[in-house]
Amino acid sequence: MQPSSPADIRHQLRARLLELPPRAFELFAGDLLTFIGLRDVVVTRYSRDGGIDATGRLETSTELVSIPTAVQVKRYQANVQRAEIDRFIGALHGQFAQGMFITTSGFSPQARQKAATVLPRITTIDGAQVLSLMLRYRLGITAADAIAPQLDEDYFGQFEAQAARPGIVAEQGEPYRVGNSESQGRPEDDLISLRALSHALRVDVAVPRRWIEQERLVPDQAVAAGRSGYLFRRDRIDAIRAELLGATGPLSPEEWRQEFLEFARSRNLSKSYKPVLLNALLDTVNRDGEAQLDTLAARFRAFYLARRQAGLMVEYGPPDVSDPHSVSDARLQQLIVRNPLERFRIKGFLSYSAADGVVRFAPVLWNELRAFDLLDLRRSVDEQLAYYYTRR
Repeated sequence: MQPSSPADIRHQLRARLLELPPRAFELFAGDLLTFIGLRDVVVTRYSRDGGIDATGRLETSTELVSIPTAVQVKRYQANVQRAEIDRFIGALHGQFAQGMFITTSGFSPQARQKAATVLPRITTIDGAQVLSLMLRYRLGITAADAIAPQLDEDYFGQFEAQAARPGIVAEQGEPYRVGNSESQGRPEDDLISLRALSHALRVDVAVPRRWIEQERLVPDQAVAAGRSGYLFRRDRIDAIRAELLGATGPLSPEEWRQEFLEFARSRNLSKSYKPVLLNALLDTVNRDGEAQLDTLAARFRAFYLARRQAGLMVEYGPPDVSDPHSVSDARLQQLIVRNPLERFRIKGFLSYSAADGVVRFAPVLWNELRAFDLLDLRRSVDEQLAYYYTRR
């Protein structure tokens, strides 16, 4: 099979979304909300829902501001027109301070203008942004090669298999609230994927897979869709977190700062990549907490070149950077994105936008870090590298 270019995989993802049966597409959209960042999601019952497909809360990191939000999702090929925005506004019925309209296509200029100026305001997420989210979080693509990803049929197959289950499509108008098993709806129908669960828990997807193999975590459904075919009730996330992680994760800015510094100072190193990335970040990050990936890669390469020129050990194990002259820029950036940047992304400390090639600190974290934190972190990085290269 020929590797796919970035343009090819975006085209394939969009075509595959449009191929999904209606209910399977709605199940995918519900899964996507986890990655968009909506909390306390409420999924409607598929029809006669007044144009609202889900509701939730948009919150600040401190939870002092909580915005009730309604969501509508449309699988369109043509642009969403202003009339659709008008109907969505009418469906809000004064209950929601914010609307979110997600489509696989785009929005006409009139639709965007109305969404941006009306109260309650409507956030528009078009097909290009949906595809960017899928690429960022590896939804529907294989993770084997970050440069030339392939379509992951198992990911889409899990929604099709779930939608095909007898009785799954019960056309009721009543929504149900996550975590309320006594509601009129059926929370067992509101399932998220293994990847969405790992994102919500802020752990690598391999972690819940291991829990399943160890029989510590039991999926609510196991559909015939390969390794991706494990589904979990959305209302179990907090219980799973408490039982298997014993923590709720950082809530306040100070908790974000403490958790980041603890993680960044850790000497749990299988490679030298994490402290080298941190050093590159500290050298290149701007006042907004952003750094260009190509600049980071240049600093990354320079570190290993300096060690090689000094006659020092470059890296242990497979020769990813053992010969820093021979590694292409693209391959080096791929290595950084997959390891170590992925470890910081899983924790929510850093994000990466492939569209503009920018690595960003989470705003809640960057705003809390102080100059003395960064100075202390640089000292810690030097100590980690000395420990790594001398322990063997």
